[in-house]
Amino acid sequence: MANSKYEYVKREFEFDRSLPASNWIVVRIDGCHFHRFSEIHDFEKPNDESALRLMNACATSMLEKFRDMVFAYGVSDEYSFFFREGTEFYQRRESKILSLCVSFFTSVYVMKWKDFFPSKELKEPPYFDGRVVCYPNLKTIRDYMAWRQVDCHTNNQYNTCFWMLVKSGRTEKEAQQTLKGTFSKDKNELLLQQFQINYDDEPAIFRKGSCVYRAKVETKVKSDDHGNPITRTQSVTTVANIDIIGPQFWETHQDILHEVGTEKCKYELVKKFDTIHRLPRCNWTIVRINACQFDQFSLIHTLDKPNDETALRLMNASASLVMEWFPDIIFGYGFNNEYSFVFQEKTELYQRQESLILSSCLTYFTSVYVTMWKEFFPKKELLQLPHFEAEILCYPKPKIICDYLSWRQAECELFILKKKYILTG
Repeated sequence: MANSKYEYVKREFEFDRSLPASNWIVVRIDGCHFHRFSEIHDFEKPNDESALRLMNACATSMLEKFRDMVFAYGVSDEYSFFFREGTEFYQRRESKILSLCVSFFTSVYVMKWKDFFPSKELKEPPYFDGRVVCYPNLKTIRDYMAWRQVDCHTNNQYNTCFWMLVKSGRTEKEAQQTLKGTFSKDKNELLLQQFQINYDDEPAIFRKGSCVYRAKVETKVKSDDHGNPITRTQSVTTVANIDIIGPQFWETHQDILHEVGTEKCKYELVKKFDTIHRLPRCNWTIVRINACQFDQFSLIHTLDKPNDETALRLMNASASLVMEWFPDIIFGYGFNNEYSFVFQEKTELYQRQESLILSSCLTYFTSVYVTMWKEFFPKKELLQLPHFEAEILCYPKPKIICDYLSWRQAECELFILKKKYILTG
């Protein structure tokens, strides 16, 4: 940090919220405005299998990237990621964990889009919000998973009925009225009698959602002198569409959570742990975004030193689109691999929910950065997925906002001097 009179803005106002020890950490990621996104990209209703498999591919990449994740469960445009109980990932700092997860997930989503939709252009940047929740024991973790899978079944059964009625000629309002007050049994009868569909025969990926975990498999590595195979147990990231409410899966995969709960699930209780942190009113909010491992990223993509003007212009273009998308942002300042966004004092974006503001801004920035890479670097392939971390800051007075921006500009000048000194020796 530059030794300046402005550095008090970090010392007195920035803080890290560390998640409590001996708790399981769950990061839940949700698509932002995905109803609109699915319409623009003409997703199949009620389920688009390619879109679901793209989400699963993103989740698989997450478990391959972050070794402390032990399990993931996803349905529709939502995914939950479970960190092992004793993780010390980023010293359990909430903003670091949340921002890295949502940013990397978004980056993978954009990069893999063409793998699953080769004939569809990505018409607008996808972005996600996220939240971090801590659960104190394995029983509650199991209940959380059961809650999400019950939601999957309930929502999918309703949506299957709804869209079959719409496709048969009913208006959406008529379909809603037909299903109003119906129970699960009623919906099964409707599907069978009117459309000859047995709900239990629908693909499991729709009915049960998707689980991603590391399965232990025996792999042949070589043969001995007598031709007998020599095997080694390896962990392979696996996607499965199975029941996780009952005990069977957990009894055969005890290594995932290291303990199997036997009590009956009470999945509604898990909502009590999902606390909402709201930013204080009458405070100015800043979201600061930083690229992760950018020195390595710069080397891999041969960015100019000490500054790559094209890379800086890509950061500026990404920031400009973020400000267009979120009109409550009134100012942005960036240098090198960092950008700070200042929100108007009285913003009510996401009802001032901290995790939603941070994650949605960050993932939109990530999505735009990846989407626009070819526009700025037409001759360079994106060889490594860029991902970003972010933190959210609150300041009570405009003067402190000005001091914050002065501090970041002082850091910019110091950064340039250091880079020039290193390059010239």
